[in-house]
Amino acid sequence: WRPPIVKTVASSGQGVADLEAAIAAGSTTRRVAPGAPGTEAARLGAAINTMLDSTAAAQDRLRRFVADASHELRTPLTTLQGYSALHLTGGPRTADQTDDAMRRIQGEATRMSRIVADLLSLTDLDSGGIAPTDQVDLSDLLRDVVSDVRAVQPGRPVKLVASDGLVVTGDRDRILQAVTALTSNAVRHTPEEAAVTVRATRQGEGWVRVEVSDTGPGIAAEHLPHLFERFYRVDRSRSRAQGGTGLGLAITKRIIELHGSTIRAESTPNVGTIIIFELPTAHS
Repeated sequence: WRPPIVKTVASSGQGVADLEAAIAAGSTTRRVAPGAPGTEAARLGAAINTMLDSTAAAQDRLRRFVADASHELRTPLTTLQGYSALHLTGGPRTADQTDDAMRRIQGEATRMSRIVADLLSLTDLDSGGIAPTDQVDLSDLLRDVVSDVRAVQPGRPVKLVASDGLVVTGDRDRILQAVTALTSNAVRHTPEEAAVTVRATRQGEGWVRVEVSDTGPGIAAEHLPHLFERFYRVDRSRSRAQGGTGLGLAITKRIIELHGSTIRAESTPNVGTIIIFELPTAHS
């Protein structure tokens, strides 16, 4: 991807007319030349350029998002097309081959459904589809999440460190979705003997800090700035069929942002990874 070449238009009558026509036609590569400092024309030009910059950035994010989504859906679609073509040419020929084909078709259809569901969830979150006003007993919620991890992997060391009565303000379902995504990610990308710890502590007045950590292989430093990007894959050799949709951490990031906070990751190779975010307390 390369950024578009931006052209500055002189603030003459003809230049402004050309710019107006270009913007009306959908162009985001034209800009108004700086006017005399302190004048109304200068302020208006700066406002127009800021608007155009924001529009160009939004369009670029949309193009990349559509391209990434298309790439992720292409593989399961190709598999489905392959099996349908095989059926039209007379195969599979045995009951075992038919069963295997149906299993693969079901698996790829399920994977597509997960991708579409996560895309819809992100669209909902991007439009502000969240109501962070519930009084949420975070201690109980985290106990439920840890219990779920233990049920899925009874042999894994899983620990909860949180005092009773930690109540935050937020959307309970979305907070549960975010924490579950983090624990699921930790379980998916670490060996079963790696410990997972969920920790919640008060941070002065107004916030509760939540940490999800593991003692797995860790993540190289160059990946950390991109970890919460949509469809970003640390290990590009891994198939999506071996993991999630690549949207779980992006969804988590958006949920935390809509609760007025930020999320970050810290990791040391061969030591482990920790994901940290904060939630507002019920009395903030």
